[in-house]
Amino acid sequence: MKLIETPLNSNVNLETLYPNLTKYFFDKRQAVKLLKLYAYDRTKIIYADRFDTIDLLLLNRKRKISHEEVDTIIHRLLKVDREDVVVNVGYKKQIMEAGMRPKESYKDIIAVEYKVPKE
Repeated sequence: MKLIETPLNSNVNLETLYPNLTKYFFDKRQAVKLLKLYAYDRTKIIYADRFDTIDLLLLNRKRKISHEEVDTIIHRLLKVDREDVVVNVGYKKQIMEAGMRPKESYKDIIAVEYKVPKE
């Protein structure tokens, strides 16, 4: 499968595309240096590069995201192994318990956090 970068227009507002998800994902965190959107099969990926961490939010409306897919996305985007990142497979449950309801229904939402090593 291909990992495709979705082009962003300068006037796109991520909060408009994913209102409740991004509110919870970006709330009380450091500013975002670089933001990209990717697609891997039917999984949408929000790539947020902060100054000390890189966060990925994996979203799929049709089915659960497999372990192999998560590993492939981590390897292709971050160029590291799964052991070097923190994978939160219960992220959908976590945002539901926080009272956030996504605008659209998702079968699976996974968050990945990678601490960038200091140079």
